[in-house]
Amino acid sequence: MKVCHVAMGDLWAGAEVQLLALMTHLVRLQGFEWSVILFNEGRLADELRKLPLSLTVIPERHHSPIAIAFRLAKIFRQFRPDIVHTHKYKDSILGALVARFVRVSHVVRVVHGMPEPFRGLRNVKMVGYTIVDRLVTGRLIDKVVAVSSDIEKVLARTYGSNRVVCIHNGIDLDAVHVTMQRPEMRRVWHINDKAVLIGTVGRLVPVKGHAVLLEALRILRRSHPNATLLFVGDGPLRGHLEAETKRLGLDQSVIFSGHQAQSYDFINMMDIFVLPSLHEGIPMVLLEAFALKRPVIASRVGGIPEVVSHGHSGILVSPADADELASGIGDMIENPAKAAAFGEAGRSQVECEFSASMMANRTAAMYRSLYKN
Repeated sequence: MKVCHVAMGDLWAGAEVQLLALMTHLVRLQGFEWSVILFNEGRLADELRKLPLSLTVIPERHHSPIAIAFRLAKIFRQFRPDIVHTHKYKDSILGALVARFVRVSHVVRVVHGMPEPFRGLRNVKMVGYTIVDRLVTGRLIDKVVAVSSDIEKVLARTYGSNRVVCIHNGIDLDAVHVTMQRPEMRRVWHINDKAVLIGTVGRLVPVKGHAVLLEALRILRRSHPNATLLFVGDGPLRGHLEAETKRLGLDQSVIFSGHQAQSYDFINMMDIFVLPSLHEGIPMVLLEAFALKRPVIASRVGGIPEVVSHGHSGILVSPADADELASGIGDMIENPAKAAAFGEAGRSQVECEFSASMMANRTAAMYRSLYKN
């Protein structure tokens, strides 16, 4: 069976990390031939070149959508895939249209998360993408993959439960390792040994809830003045968050590391990992924190409650509630044995329920079911 994945590859975020983990384990399965088409060079392309598959990059900065469509059609005719598997708005719209035009038997679309809220012209553009994507998905795509049960319920109302399947994100545990140990990392980043390091990893965008975490730190430092906050990641909100940090008088207690290619080292040196998102699917960074046995506090939104078992592998709090978030962090600081137990439970949960090999096996089973039909 020939399967071709089509993806943007423009970022190194959750969807890209998930695709790499998926392909790393899919290529180990017998009875398949794999190819991937990306619309951008970048880290995902570099990592995929290490795997036994065919990779083609059609740089979108040098090609119009029509030119990309012609290139896709040529590659599909040469490779003759039985299934085309798409991932985001642009690659799904173009990939599905071209796949049907050249008579590919089946098209699969994965939904990594619900649409993010934007403002102004960007919001108008996103609304346009969403409308076209829903039309294309509704008419041209055989199977829609949701990465969480929460997303599955939403999609089933739009496309019908018989066309939607839930396959949880999985993490490649073999790839999770640190290159610099906690004490050395803390020395490099000038973090006091007595500091309680609270951290999060992700793009600095509104949906990630970073402003709520800043307010929670302000509240927390009344009772825990040694609390320090680490933001790992970059994005359009960085300037605003830095200004807000100064306004709250927290500039000596907050570190902005920017984007880091080796995020595992940063997660590993955190005492507590926090994910204050306003919405999520199954966030890969949460699985990474669990894999590194970090105690986790996260918002009770989207697919997060499917990963974090409240009171067993972490603490769930209401989204956008700085007081509740500060209270949860304080509880972990004051009960280090419980925090350590959360980390151990999280690691066990990832191994049992959210491994990349399990994700790959479920995806392959879906392919086989489509192929038989």
